[in-house]
Amino acid sequence: MVSTTHTAARRHDELERFQQQASDAFAPLRVIPTEHESSGTLHGAKPGEVLVTRITGGPCTVQRTGALIGSSDRELVKVALHGRGRAGVEQDGRQCLPSPGDLVVYETTRPYELRFWDPFDIIVLGIPRALLGPHAGRMVAHTASAVPTDGGGRRLAATLLRDAASDLDTITGSAGPYLADALVSLVLSALAELPVLTQRPEDLADRILGYCLGRLSDPRLSPETVARAHHISVRYLHKTLSRRGVTLASWIRSNRLERIRRDLADPALADRSAATIAARWGILDSSHLSRALRAEFGLSAAQIRAAPGH
Repeated sequence: MVSTTHTAARRHDELERFQQQASDAFAPLRVIPTEHESSGTLHGAKPGEVLVTRITGGPCTVQRTGALIGSSDRELVKVALHGRGRAGVEQDGRQCLPSPGDLVVYETTRPYELRFWDPFDIIVLGIPRALLGPHAGRMVAHTASAVPTDGGGRRLAATLLRDAASDLDTITGSAGPYLADALVSLVLSALAELPVLTQRPEDLADRILGYCLGRLSDPRLSPETVARAHHISVRYLHKTLSRRGVTLASWIRSNRLERIRRDLADPALADRSAATIAARWGILDSSHLSRALRAEFGLSAAQIRAAPGH
């Protein structure tokens, strides 16, 4: 006879394993069961640069809180196709209750919460934000909004996503990048059919910073180009971000330097010069790079690379 204590411990271990699998696949998450330490299963594949993952589980809450968000986390736009179960999604001050067959967009660069009141089955397409380029704004304009897949490009996107998730073992071969392109293109097409949602002023700051995170590699990124992309004046942009205590040029610089520091410390990138890494993150003039890194982190480029653990 299996004791109640042993069974509870096993369920707890399963939940911990499920939470770690989800965090490893996407970004750090917290899973809070709402029924008997319910856990779940996660099966995924990576065709090209995107992730296709099928997730099933019992009633729970999944949280991506501000405390869990780190500068080295994967920056993903996630498109979830809901299969069954009552669910709720919250991000950017919006909430929705998707029905089976609906698409929902949320992204890892900002907090979100998912609630599942019933056993659920969802398929999640994880798209690196940088991969979307100028289309990222169109995608994230629909966070936490249920999008029916009852016709047009939305139906095609849902069909292809279901087909990919039903045969995960075969989608990572040489045809994987082509499938990834098709999935991203169809999802973009599906959302392009919808009107852009009206933004509240406090949401606009999140949109702006999310937009910039996806374009840190673009050397042309500046307050002027960002304001133009959001159809606002530079003055209004600065006013919007000032409520967060953010100066955009400084914010862009700090985020670029953080990613340069991370790449300099990565042994897998030891064969790349500091100038090459800097250019990858939009800094083409590397003559003052070590000085900038020292001002930000107290270490030059050479010292970061020579640090223990590199």
